[in-house]
Amino acid sequence: MSLSIFFFVLLLAIPTLHASDLITQTCDKTLYKDLCISTLGSTNVKDMQSLAELVLNITSSNGSETQKLIAEILNKSSNNNNFMKIYLRDCSEAYQNAVDQLNKSMAALKSKAFNDLNTWVTAAMSNAESCENGFKENPGTVSPFTNSNKKFSQLCSITLTITNLLAKN
Repeated sequence: MSLSIFFFVLLLAIPTLHASDLITQTCDKTLYKDLCISTLGSTNVKDMQSLAELVLNITSSNGSETQKLIAEILNKSSNNNNFMKIYLRDCSEAYQNAVDQLNKSMAALKSKAFNDLNTWVTAAMSNAESCENGFKENPGTVSPFTNSNKKFSQLCSITLTITNLLAKN
């Protein structure tokens, strides 16, 4: 009886090991291995397609959360800081575009249009960088989104690596 339980537990563990190996081996190929593993490490995906869809969804959700944060700060900003309001509006628009581009990326991924996918994800990454760079135009103005922009760009980079690996298969 205990031997059959052992084999049953072993069978349950095999798919998890495969998923873990897939994530570890894939994340090893990214520029941001630690972020990749911390983001995807506890997930149970069965193949590269599922992994690509997952990381794209996570990246899009991160962009949406950043956009919400920008809206909150914009609503709380004082009327006497016009520069900050301009930068916040620019960032809000940049992240709206980025999320839209990531939605287009998902459609491209599902139809295996990898060149289009790369274009859209790269454009989304550029939008986060534009948000960050806008604050540098006015000396003394500090971006409240440096960490958010950095993480979003890194997630975009991870997404590009994973989708490029999928395209090679």
